[in-house]
Amino acid sequence: MVGADRSAVLQAAKLSFVATCLVVTIKVIGAVLSGSVSVAAEAVQSGIDVLVSGAVVQTVKWASRPADEDHPYGHGKAELLLSAGQAILILGSSGWILYQAALRLFQPQPIQVGIGAAAMGLAISLDAIVAWHLRRVAHRTGSAALQGESAHLTGDLLAGLGILVGLGLVSLTGLLWLDPVCALIFAGAAGWMAYRQARHVAHLLIDGALPEGDLAKVVTVLEEHPEAMGYHALRTRTSGEGRYVEFHLLLDDHLTFVQAHELTEEIEGEISRVLGGAVVNIHYEPYRAEMEHQRIFHSGE
Repeated sequence: MVGADRSAVLQAAKLSFVATCLVVTIKVIGAVLSGSVSVAAEAVQSGIDVLVSGAVVQTVKWASRPADEDHPYGHGKAELLLSAGQAILILGSSGWILYQAALRLFQPQPIQVGIGAAAMGLAISLDAIVAWHLRRVAHRTGSAALQGESAHLTGDLLAGLGILVGLGLVSLTGLLWLDPVCALIFAGAAGWMAYRQARHVAHLLIDGALPEGDLAKVVTVLEEHPEAMGYHALRTRTSGEGRYVEFHLLLDDHLTFVQAHELTEEIEGEISRVLGGAVVNIHYEPYRAEMEHQRIFHSGE
């Protein structure tokens, strides 16, 4: 990650932390004054968000450190670990909201709808603005931490919308059980988003391959290059914002060592460019010699 991108990620993380603190304050006040269980549940969930947002700031600083002797692939996976932690927290807080809403469903209590609705409306507006900004910065920089934080805020926003809708329906109908029902629905939606995030992060943490679109770009470069006679053992992985590609490239047997080396560096550069700066390592082999090797030693496999 270049210096400008690193600075943008850090500034976005700090903005998220400040905004989340403000949202928590608004929700706590709204919960105390309104008596709404759904608003109270959101206040608790957002309290957890404060801890996560603070962790994002520190994690971004650590993950942006350059590669060193102990971490030759860099520190980018620190963001993935944080993103996994975010997903777990969202699932946990969503479960707590579901439990509290279920209790209130069977024991309805009067609430101050206007106060609760005002607090949730303001909190939702702040979440929407910050989530949109984080998504833009994450898309530009590839920051997994900001992507996770944006998803976190979006889940919070959805749950908040459900609560706001519930409060509006309570005001219109006088049916107190609508408040916990809407909280149940949208807390479930937030939990589903967290589950999808956890699956994506798990794929990256266990060195899952690059997306099919990126793999297609690599294949296109190899198939369209006039000197590339074939390839095999293509492997890709992601570490933080870094993407890594390696494979065996088959070249004409009569090329000199220097010619093969220069050609390989040319292809490495082309692949790196189409993938936005990926690290590419190629092991080149003489075509006919490799085909003969495959015929003799691997024909029975």
